[in-house]
Amino acid sequence: MLSLAERLTNGLTNAQFIGAMLAGTRLALTIAGFVGVALLGEGFRRLDLAPDLEWLQLWAQWDSEHYLNIATQGYSYTAGTYSNIPFFPLYPALIGVVLTAIGRVDVQTGALVGFVISNVALFVALTYLLALVARDLGLSTARRTLVYVLCFPTTLFLSAVYAESLFLATGAATLYHARSGEWYRAGVAGGLAALTRPYGFLLVVPIAVEMLRQRPPARALPSIALVPLGLALYLAYLWAQFGDPFLYFKANEVWGRGFHLPWETLFGYLRGPLLLYDWTYSWLDLISMTAMVVLVIVGWWLLPRSYWAYAAVGLLFALSSGMAWFSASRHALALFPVIIVLAALGERSRWFGWAWLIISAVLALLFMARFAAGHWLA
Repeated sequence: MLSLAERLTNGLTNAQFIGAMLAGTRLALTIAGFVGVALLGEGFRRLDLAPDLEWLQLWAQWDSEHYLNIATQGYSYTAGTYSNIPFFPLYPALIGVVLTAIGRVDVQTGALVGFVISNVALFVALTYLLALVARDLGLSTARRTLVYVLCFPTTLFLSAVYAESLFLATGAATLYHARSGEWYRAGVAGGLAALTRPYGFLLVVPIAVEMLRQRPPARALPSIALVPLGLALYLAYLWAQFGDPFLYFKANEVWGRGFHLPWETLFGYLRGPLLLYDWTYSWLDLISMTAMVVLVIVGWWLLPRSYWAYAAVGLLFALSSGMAWFSASRHALALFPVIIVLAALGERSRWFGWAWLIISAVLALLFMARFAAGHWLA
């Protein structure tokens, strides 16, 4: 009997499948965004970054402002304020390069360029994910993984003017090339990931796991240094520009980020109060983090060790990096092996596969409605 993923995608090439799923889900999310603005009203933080393109404004909210400010004006820092220093440079740099090339350095054009970059990167990410999971877990699980990514509750961030899809592309590429024994390609992809999101430097772990498994020649070993080099380049830039190589860590303190023992953070949630959506203690963040812990544990039995190692160290990083688990539901996209675990479980159980897909898709539409209207989500 055909699985859910096979029934949905039978007869399509991989490229056709990716294109059809990407276009269909993004159209549904855009419609949900318009409905959200109409029903929820504009939130107090709704941004007007693309006044001439109403559809684009749905995708350019919240952190989009920081990425576009970096792309059009560069980094800035004032002690004690919410600066844009915590936002890593590769994504806004790409926007800035395109804006300079076309000779229109303004926020609205930047939002359009950012949206295009995000969705091109998402297509690349899905292509790598399909190839990665297909080689290790089979084509059916691979295609199910892509369906789950595109219907994930916070999938909107993969198409918004955010760096999520660029990180997913570079992260999936790192794992794919490491599994293939293409060490310098893996190192370059990992270095780009480390220039995109804080989770990027953790990709040294799956590369190291694969090196231990495959035993490459000594000439391949330096490739692993390319991953932390990405982070080092950003810190070096901050040193040159602002005179402080540790400015990133200082700027993050204002945002409530820094090292905290996981149980200390958990006690904060137990003390509460808990709200469904809140900057400090949110039910959404607590449930999302708990679910990721469970999925990483289950992943020990379902995933190749390099996948699992990245998910495990990434989860530990997320658990320890803030006074609260801010945006945990969005960070699950960075720890993409947890979505592969969901797909593997869906392959084993028809009822679980359908139940998760329906719940996830409904949440994705509701979350898009809230985000597009300018209300806090993650």
